[in-house]
Amino acid sequence: MVLKSPMPDIVLPGHSFHEYMLRRLQAHGDEIALIACENGDTITFNQIRENALKCACAFNSLGIKKGDIIATCCSNSFAFSYVLIGASICGAVITTCNPNYTKEEMGSQFADSQPRIILIDGKNHQKIKDISLNVKSIMRIISVDESTECGTIADLMEKATFADYPHDTVVESDDTLLLPYSSGTTGLPKGIMLTHQNVVALNEISRMTFGIWQTDSLYLVLPTFHIAGILSITLSLSMGTKVVMEKRFSLESLFRNIEKHKITLLVSVPPMVLAIFNSPLLSSYDISSLSRIICGAAPLADGVAVEVQKRLNVRLYQLWGMSEAVPLTSSGLDVNIPIRSVGVVTPNTMLKVVNPETDMELGPNEEGELCGKGPQVMKGYFNNRTATSNCIDSEGWLHTGDIGYYDKYGCVYIIDRLKELIKYKGFQVAPAELEEVLLRHPQISDVAVIGISDAQAGEVPKAFVVKNDKSLAAEDIHKYLEGKVSSYKYLRGGVTFLDVIPKSPSGKIVRRYLRDQEKKKLSNRN
Repeated sequence: MVLKSPMPDIVLPGHSFHEYMLRRLQAHGDEIALIACENGDTITFNQIRENALKCACAFNSLGIKKGDIIATCCSNSFAFSYVLIGASICGAVITTCNPNYTKEEMGSQFADSQPRIILIDGKNHQKIKDISLNVKSIMRIISVDESTECGTIADLMEKATFADYPHDTVVESDDTLLLPYSSGTTGLPKGIMLTHQNVVALNEISRMTFGIWQTDSLYLVLPTFHIAGILSITLSLSMGTKVVMEKRFSLESLFRNIEKHKITLLVSVPPMVLAIFNSPLLSSYDISSLSRIICGAAPLADGVAVEVQKRLNVRLYQLWGMSEAVPLTSSGLDVNIPIRSVGVVTPNTMLKVVNPETDMELGPNEEGELCGKGPQVMKGYFNNRTATSNCIDSEGWLHTGDIGYYDKYGCVYIIDRLKELIKYKGFQVAPAELEEVLLRHPQISDVAVIGISDAQAGEVPKAFVVKNDKSLAAEDIHKYLEGKVSSYKYLRGGVTFLDVIPKSPSGKIVRRYLRDQEKKKLSNRN
């Protein structure tokens, strides 16, 4: 049975992303669009529009052509909004990269995506400069904030003239616009090709389902290198919603800014919600303006969600999707949707539940793999047809790797994951990536990584290691990972030594067996 949205389908505009955004920015004029928490700086919708046009001129003057890759590797800043639109005008593709990645992690992504320009925080200049020695596609490094020897985007925009505008560039709706990286359901991180049509569609669908209005004031600390941060920015700019933007999360700053800017809407991940709920600072600030919290990226415990709503007097709702297709469901506009549900199917979207072994369609209250189809589903994985065909079947259904069901009312519930991806505080950790790093250790002969439940973080990575040297200790492995991977990928779940890693006849790691064993240990302790 195929599940459809209870909401009517919407007519999607056939514009390119920049046409769509430039019209909307112009409509909101001189109202404040973005506020920087760190220094109080502001920028209006008209200023973002003007900067986007200048940015397109600057990129074109540097020789950026349709299909070229531009990487952003920086924390939240005003620049992301107009860099994205400016790149779109040139027909370029934006790939987003976590600025806290190690040199090795960044180098891997850039070696795959082959960017021509990288926009950075000034602090990352030397790291990117070192990477550019091996990634020959990189022709220019540009800072979005402090001046360095590489120059700033503001300098380039100031020097560019409208004679440099890419008038002859023709952008089609099926052209790729965004290339965020994700591990999908399995394996190493892969570039997700989101087209102009995808991004316009996800904004239009989100407008209908999230309950976000022009009168809202939204607090955003989720990073714009993550799909949730990207969607929050583009949706808010298109709606005329003011965004209070912060680079790093702290509870005191969150509460202070809610009070100061009368924040009405918070986009969050489960660890943020849990931290807010447990904070002793809560009673020291007036956060009564806050009316809604959107929570995504990972499941939120039912009990926590209920208590947060009561204590904060807010409506909390969960959404579900993945970088490859977001949003697939939302509970934003219907107060009757149970708190533990991720909501109903969004407009223009279809959902079905299938038996993960036979692919047979299942009915209400039958658990299986959730599959989605709609205009927000990615074009495919960058330069990886095999991974694409493993994820999107011949009929266009995206296999999400999430196990769940829907009830007789069409409310969708997520209960488990087939996919290997670990979600640590909303950040993605690919087991295959960690395993690849660990297998370089000369005293490790085999390894498997899984995610185990954690009350604070959602999940934490744990490694099962076969050693070829008896002297190897868990502490040695923890130390070995330092500096090789980002801190959120550290083995906070611990290390267990095994004689052999359980594998299928085809040689694949049987992670489900390892996860089941961990669950048994936990239940025995309790």
